[in-house]
Amino acid sequence: VSSLFLPRGYPNSVTDDYLEYQFWDTVQALCSYLRGVLATRAWFEGVGVGNTEATASAATMQWILKDGCGMLGSLLFASAFGRNFDANVKSWRLFADLINNVGLFLDMVAPLAKEYFLVVVCAATVCKAMCGVSAGATKAALTSHFALENNAADVQAKESSQETFVTLLGLLAGSILTAYSHDSTSAVWSWFLSLTALHVYANYSGVRALLIPTLNESRFRLAFSRLLKTSPLDALKPGNYVPLVSIEAISHSEPLLQPLLTDMLAEPDIHLGVRWSDCVQSPSEWKWLRQIYSEERYVLNLSSEGTINIIFMHNMEKKDTLRSYYQALYLQLLEQDKPTQLKSTAIRRSLVEASHKATVQRCEPFLKRLNACGWNIDLGLVVNSADFRYELRSASSAR
Repeated sequence: VSSLFLPRGYPNSVTDDYLEYQFWDTVQALCSYLRGVLATRAWFEGVGVGNTEATASAATMQWILKDGCGMLGSLLFASAFGRNFDANVKSWRLFADLINNVGLFLDMVAPLAKEYFLVVVCAATVCKAMCGVSAGATKAALTSHFALENNAADVQAKESSQETFVTLLGLLAGSILTAYSHDSTSAVWSWFLSLTALHVYANYSGVRALLIPTLNESRFRLAFSRLLKTSPLDALKPGNYVPLVSIEAISHSEPLLQPLLTDMLAEPDIHLGVRWSDCVQSPSEWKWLRQIYSEERYVLNLSSEGTINIIFMHNMEKKDTLRSYYQALYLQLLEQDKPTQLKSTAIRRSLVEASHKATVQRCEPFLKRLNACGWNIDLGLVVNSADFRYELRSASSAR
């Protein structure tokens, strides 16, 4: 049985969080399949199965329009948010099933919409298409995370075997569920809502079980705030800081919904990889910045609105992303004491200089502590892909 459903060499060939995640993933997949059976029943009811006035041609056209909306929705969604999946894998994996729940719920209520039936099922298909894009993208990232011995293909193959087994269980359970519901609306909705509640719990538990050892913005912020609470002497003792910033501690408490809101709706307070003009407003300002960052491979500046903008240089290394983000977070701490004084250029420059000085002194010990806790700092900060990188050239080399 293990050779059928588990990667070869298990448990040494995969990460420690593999089995717990796959258990909850199996539970949520079974719930999704069973609810899909109920939603399909509702769709057939909506297109007029059993109604002598309904025609096959009308049902076919509705199916074509529904699928077309789903395809268009997946293209637009991937274009708008595809760059965000790598940085927030756990959040987007959770989003995939939440939006799928919305789609299945719309399928269930579609027959009640009467003349708006087609509009509702098209909206449902768009939701499920968004689920397909985000689930597919995050699955690739999670497969890479689980595979420890260059066995990503084997891990993916066993994932497919598990899905096939769940589908077979779903076929059996779905037939029993359909037979015993006796076309009772109350029974169908009771099953649907119960399975939805179990699905949400299983999906949340599975995502929480993931122990991803790379640092994204949310995990870095959490580690920064926790280590900042320890005194310098205590921070030198692993027994005092490891429980605070271990992979398990951060993974079990990192925010999951907030990154989604930031990616989809909110304007971030720290902008990474920005245009030159967003960070540097004048030649005199660049002259000042160049003096500060002469030894760095990034440039950070603070706007009068309190937004922090970071320019990435072409020769920037992965660890430099961590360094730049450390300075940004430290700058936000300093900024809290002078929120009403940011219109002053002198105040802003003093804050930038002070945060860079603190970064030079404290960032490396901070990163060493994270590395001692198992975090993979060699990969730098996992962020949404930067739009711009710049190379500085002297006047003589430009001619």
